[in-house]
Amino acid sequence: MAEGELKRALGFWPTWAMCLGLVTCSTTLMYTSLGFGDLGAGFTYTHLIALAYIILVCLAFAELATTYPKASSLEFYTSRALGRVAGITIGLWYGFKDIFGFPAESALAGIILEHFFPQLPWWGWAILVLTVFMIVNMLGIAIAGYAQLALLIIMIGSYIGMGIAGFIVKTPNWAYLGQTFLSPPASLIYGTPAGLTSVLVLTLLGVWLFVGMEVAAPLAEEIKNPAKIIPLAMVASMITLFAVREFLGISWAASVPREVLLTEPYHVGAAEYLLGPVGGIWFAIISLLATGTTINAVMAGATRVLYGMSKEGYLPKFFGWLHPKFRTPWGSLGLLYVLMLIIIGLSATVFGVEAPFTLALICAFVFVLFYLFMFIDVIVLRAKRPEDQRPFKMGGPFKAPILAIIGLIATFVILVYSVAPPYGMVDILIYGGVYCLVLFLIAIGIYYARARKISEAA
Repeated sequence: MAEGELKRALGFWPTWAMCLGLVTCSTTLMYTSLGFGDLGAGFTYTHLIALAYIILVCLAFAELATTYPKASSLEFYTSRALGRVAGITIGLWYGFKDIFGFPAESALAGIILEHFFPQLPWWGWAILVLTVFMIVNMLGIAIAGYAQLALLIIMIGSYIGMGIAGFIVKTPNWAYLGQTFLSPPASLIYGTPAGLTSVLVLTLLGVWLFVGMEVAAPLAEEIKNPAKIIPLAMVASMITLFAVREFLGISWAASVPREVLLTEPYHVGAAEYLLGPVGGIWFAIISLLATGTTINAVMAGATRVLYGMSKEGYLPKFFGWLHPKFRTPWGSLGLLYVLMLIIIGLSATVFGVEAPFTLALICAFVFVLFYLFMFIDVIVLRAKRPEDQRPFKMGGPFKAPILAIIGLIATFVILVYSVAPPYGMVDILIYGGVYCLVLFLIAIGIYYARARKISEAA
C-alpha cells in the first residue's frame, strides 16, 4: 500500500452497518415518536415519501461514488460538474454539518440519561460517548465497521422487541389506526390542516429518519468492491430501516396515547408507558447506543471528505494526516472532536430542551441541500462527461437521467412545505441558510487562496 492511501477493508455487512449507523440515532427515535404521535398511522404516508426520496438519493450517490471513487466524494463530484467553488462549498457543508447533528444527539441522549442516571449531567454523558467512539474510529475503519454491526444488531432487535410489546402488552386501538390512515389528522407540531398538507409538512422530519446512508460514498476507496457493494448496501439498509421503524411506529400509534408520544422524553416515555421503569431504562440505554453509532458513522464519513479535500490541496495538510499504523485521518478526527466538544458546551447553555428537535431539523435541511446538488451533479455529468465509465447508473437515458430529475423536483417540494410559509418552520431556513452562506464564503476564500498559491509557484 502506498503512503497516504486508505486501505480497502470493508465488505457488504460493515458497509451496510455504516450506512445505518448515522440513521439509527437517538433523534430518529424521537422523530418516530413525534411523527406517529402527531399523525398516527397517517405518518406512514410521510414515511413512504421519505423512503422513496432517499432511495433516489441512494441511486444518485451510487452512480457518482462508483464512477468517481474518491474519499472527497461530494466535493469531487460537484467540482467535476459545477466547478471548484461549488465543490469546495459542498465538501465543507458535508464535512462540518454535524456541528448541528451531534449536539442534537447529545442533547437528547443527555436529557434522557440524566433523567435516569442523575449522577452525571447530560453534557458529561455526551462527552463520554463521543470520546469512546472517537477512539474506536481512530483504531481503523474495519474495527469501527464491525463494532457498528454489533451495536446495530442490539438496537434493531430492541426496536422489534418494543414493537411486539406495543401490540401484546396493551390493547391496540385498531379503530384509531384505521381512521388516521384513511384520513391523516391535523398536525399539532406544525399547526397544519388535516390531510395531504399535514403529510407533506412533515417530510423534512421524515427525511431525517433516513439521512446518513451516503456515508458509503466517502468510504468508496475503502470498500472492496464499490460498484457492487455501494448501491446494494445503501438501498438494502434503507429498506431494512423503513420496515423496522414502521413496525415500531405503528405499534406506538396503536397502543401509546398521543400526548405521551408528543411529550418529553418521547420514545423513552413510550417505553415507560408500555413496560414501566424497566422499559424506560431499556430505551435509555438504547438511546446511548444509538448516539454512539451516530458518532461512529459521522466520524468515518465526514472526516474522509475532509481527508480527500486535503489530498487535493483545498485544506491544510493537517486534515489529511493519517496515523502510520491505523491509516485513519487523525487530523480531521481530532478537529471535529474539538468542535463537537465546543458545540456541546454551547448547546447546554443556549438551546436547552428544544435543542434536539430544532438542531436535527437544521441538520436535515443541510442534508437535503447537498442531496439537491447530488441530483444536479448526476444530470450535469451525464451531459458534460458522457465518456466517463459508469459501473452503475441510477436509470434513465444516458443524457436524460429521469430519476435524477424527479429527485430534483422532489427536493424542492420537500423544502417548500417544510421551511417556507405558511406552514413550514422559517427558523430552520434562516439558521441553515446562514450556515451554508458562511461556508460558501469560506469556500470562495479557499479557492482564491489556492489559485494565488499556484500562480506564485508557477
